Amino acid sequence: MTDAAFLDREGLKNNSGRLITQHSPLYGGSGVRGQRECLGFFGGTGGNPYIHVKTTAGGSSDRMHKFEYNGYTYAHLNVHNSVTFYTYSGTAVPYTPSLVNWGESTGGIINYYYSSSDDKVVIVLQVNGSYTGGFLYHQSGSTHADHAMDVLAVTQHASATSGVY
Repeated sequence: MTDAAFLDREGLKNNSGRLITQHSPLYGGSGVRGQRECLGFFGGTGGNPYIHVKTTAGGSSDRMHKFEYNGYTYAHLNVHNSVTFYTYSGTAVPYTPSLVNWGESTGGIINYYYSSSDDKVVIVLQVNGSYTGGFLYHQSGSTHADHAMDVLAVTQHASATSGVY
């Protein structure tokens, strides 16, 4: 019997569990490393266009993060944007964020905040509330590599763009 593989928000899996884990190779002894992880496909359901993705990234950890959204929306429009920021202890929100949109439509990543209960990074996506969506990626590299990223929880909301977690 063959063991089929499938992709979900936790990564590439077979019936035995996760197949692909984070990979940070060291090339040529230079110390330059990096990784890019797919956190999953996120789409709207039930008419709720705002998806809050709570990650394992801690707001008090000193790290640099890049999240990238690549999806589509109604009328065949491309949605593609990314946000880069630092998480530092003592900051109440992600530090020096840069949100760039190079798609044909608005949506995708629209907000980012620390959860109030456990200081985790939350990424807010805007999609059509009934269909369409896209993939969310996390990237790290160089001196800010070697930290795993995963999704702790996901919830959708009709109007809230912050404060759900």
